[in-house]
Amino acid sequence: MNEVLKDFKVLAVDDNPKNIQVIGSILMEANYEVGFAMDGKQALELLSESKDYDLVLLDVNMPVMNGFETCKAMRHNEFLREIPVIFLTALNEPENILTGFDVGGQDYVSKPFNSKELLSRVKTHLDLKRSKDQLKMVNQWLEIKVKERTQELQKSNADLEIANNELIYLDKAKGDFLEKLSHEIRAPLAGIMGFISVLQDEINPTELMDLLKYLDVSAARLERFTTISMLITELRTKTTSINREEVKVDDLIEFIRQRQSEQIELRDMSIAVDGEIDTITINGERNLLEICFESLLDNALKYSPNGSKMTISLKSIDGQVICSFTDQGRKFSAETLTKIYDFLSLKDKQFEDNEALDIALVNLIMDAHRGKMEVTNNDNGGATICLIFPDFSRVNNN
Repeated sequence: MNEVLKDFKVLAVDDNPKNIQVIGSILMEANYEVGFAMDGKQALELLSESKDYDLVLLDVNMPVMNGFETCKAMRHNEFLREIPVIFLTALNEPENILTGFDVGGQDYVSKPFNSKELLSRVKTHLDLKRSKDQLKMVNQWLEIKVKERTQELQKSNADLEIANNELIYLDKAKGDFLEKLSHEIRAPLAGIMGFISVLQDEINPTELMDLLKYLDVSAARLERFTTISMLITELRTKTTSINREEVKVDDLIEFIRQRQSEQIELRDMSIAVDGEIDTITINGERNLLEICFESLLDNALKYSPNGSKMTISLKSIDGQVICSFTDQGRKFSAETLTKIYDFLSLKDKQFEDNEALDIALVNLIMDAHRGKMEVTNNDNGGATICLIFPDFSRVNNN
């Protein structure tokens, strides 16, 4: 043999001393380290004591414990079950060969055996064992690395959780501050608006009434700002929960018509509804949906010319409810369309008064309902804001 394998140790098990002598001579000449046993019981004792054998040549017919019993015992031992076994047998019947494989043997060599065949079988199975051992070492190394990486990820997740808790705390602190700010603004606002109501009833001079009107508008604007700001904070910090119910869309449209009736009449705006309004419902929180629809109508009233038209289109597709609000006002700039979903970036000059907050609020309300808002400019002027509400029965199932 040209290939020398000094690191492997083979146990030869045979009750015939002559066979032991022949096997030992062949293996040692090939530079294998060799151990000997005269029966299965002795073989198991040697294997358990040394634990450094790489292969066992195992005779089948032996006293005390035959080869099949010995191999079966090895396969039930945690430390011996991976050692390859080659049976040495004069029994060439198929049944005996199959029995050897059934009890866990890897191969067999027939007696009387040829030295080249014996060494070839031994080398093949030792090479396989070496490959398996190397693969096992690689797997162990990978397990260690995976464990280390898992520990690193767990630490990172713990750090992220700490950071997230800090952010939640900061958001809560911000929310508490805005709530206090809102309270401090609303308290004097209530007094101002109350005095305005009294003065409007008591004072008649036209010039003073105009001043009171401007004061009333400013106070209402400030009150709306605080209301929207607080609602945006609640939705962004997810401190408000959605109380869902089936809300009829025609009820929402009738609600915003009544709420904005004075402005609709003042601006001479017409509102057209396209779609099966009587049959379409939205699964959501009524109060938030009313605010959402009113915000879109309010914007159309502010930024559309007098005598213009607003169209509300409704349709239901595969359980989704799609509400489109189309006005004849101004278009959004290209820059604004790219930033419109992040109200902190809405610094375009065209966003006046509470418009940026209104758009942000609508978007957040849609997020809270797991829907989405889409904004596009119309070719013939104005813009369309489309609200897409999901099929909530499918959302729940997912």
